[in-house]
Amino acid sequence: MALEHVLVHYRPEERAFVQRVVEVAERVDHWQSPILLDFLDPRQTFIAENITNTIDGVNLHTHGGWEKAERVRVLVAPTYQTPDVENFELTALRIEAPTAFVSLRHGDYLGALLGLGLKRTKLGDVVVHSNGCDCVVASDISDYVRSNLISVGRASVSVKGIDMLELATPDIRYEEKDITVSSLRLDAIACQGFGLSRSVAQSMIKASKVQLNWKLVQDATEEVAEGDIISLRGSGRMRVLCLGGPSRKGRLMVTIGRYL
Repeated sequence: MALEHVLVHYRPEERAFVQRVVEVAERVDHWQSPILLDFLDPRQTFIAENITNTIDGVNLHTHGGWEKAERVRVLVAPTYQTPDVENFELTALRIEAPTAFVSLRHGDYLGALLGLGLKRTKLGDVVVHSNGCDCVVASDISDYVRSNLISVGRASVSVKGIDMLELATPDIRYEEKDITVSSLRLDAIACQGFGLSRSVAQSMIKASKVQLNWKLVQDATEEVAEGDIISLRGSGRMRVLCLGGPSRKGRLMVTIGRYL
């Protein structure tokens, strides 16, 4: 695969990841031995799927613990191999907190986990429920989390391993909406998707209140791609589901999903 021909289709900041996926796919194809990656976000998974689909000798498999998990571990394997769940090296954990006395949110749990010195790539989805939260982690850090996570915010917590079938079901729903934009700039998509004026969208981006694929972006001209997740502080998030062609007036057709 000519790497330079692949890189031109992706953002500059994505090129190191693209190069890594190409190298992994080519190694799997050459040695006919599977390679497991850490957790990827939806945009990274989308990129990995596009790349592996161009190589006949490999297939991409994903697993994140839940059927519709956003963050998944990716296993690149020879086409003749079908992996088992164990091959993804996932562990389900339940963090139990005294929710009757304290209100903890997703960010509290995630912040506590990252506060242990863990990399985000070792953590899958985190689902908050009435008794605390459930999360899926890479198996090689599960014992460390169980031994060292003793508090979330000001609340004392306990951590135990659970079966994957015991995981609380995440309620991931979104409302699809077709919009038309003058360009695929971040401010144009955010403007239409969140119902803002263009100037307000630009000021929000400059004020570091907008994330693109979980990364703060301050450049309003950043181009959005299919599969991207856009978050606006205080207004939720949306996913770019489909990029269509131009309308009769020359505007671009885009389908987004606003998370409910």
